[in-house]
Amino acid sequence: MAVSFAVNRPLLPSPLAPSQPKLKFPSRSFAIRCSSSPFTDKTLISLQPTTVSNPNNPFVCHARRARAPFGGQETNQQYVEAYAVGRHIRTSADKARRVIDQIRGRPYEETLMILELMPYRACEPILKIVFSAGANASNNLGLSKSSLVISKAEVNEGKTMKRMRPRAQGRAYQIKKRSCHIAITVKGVPSDTAVEAKAA
Repeated sequence: MAVSFAVNRPLLPSPLAPSQPKLKFPSRSFAIRCSSSPFTDKTLISLQPTTVSNPNNPFVCHARRARAPFGGQETNQQYVEAYAVGRHIRTSADKARRVIDQIRGRPYEETLMILELMPYRACEPILKIVFSAGANASNNLGLSKSSLVISKAEVNEGKTMKRMRPRAQGRAYQIKKRSCHIAITVKGVPSDTAVEAKAA
C-alpha cells in the first residue's frame, strides 16, 4: 500500500523586478527627538535628515517639533489680549489643570465645544471664564470671536478650608476643601474698523 504525504511549504516572495528599485535601509536606526510635553494637533512634525547620506534613502529622518504660527497667520501682525479671572473656584488646582491643559492654545470656538463635551465638574466654571474672556475681547477691544485663540491659561492654588470629621474613640479627621484661581487670556487680531476707531 502506497502512502503519500503532502508537505505545506510557505510561499516565498517573488524576487523584485529589475525595473523596481530596491529600498536601502539606514545602517543605524532613526532617532525621535521631542520634549516632555505630549504631541497635540497643534504641533507640526517636520522631517529632516539626520546624516548626510544617500538622498534617495527615505528612511533616514527624525521627528522634530515645530510650533505653527499663531492662528495660521503672519507673525508680524499686532495682536491684542483680553483676559478674565475666576477666584476661589471650589475645586482643586490639580483637577482644574486636567481641563486647562486640553484647551491651551486652541481656538475660542473649539474650546467652547470641548468644554461642553468633557465629563469633568471643573469644566463648568472654566467655561464661564472663557465666555467672560471672549466677551471682554469682543466688547472692549472690538475683536471677532472667530479669530480668538486661548493664548494663556493658568491655574493657581487658592485658600484651603479645613473642617473636622468626627471618628471613632473620640478622634477627629481633617477635611480639606481646596479652591483655586483660574486666569484665561485670549489673543486676536484687531479688525480695521476697530483700529480706526481707536486711533480716532
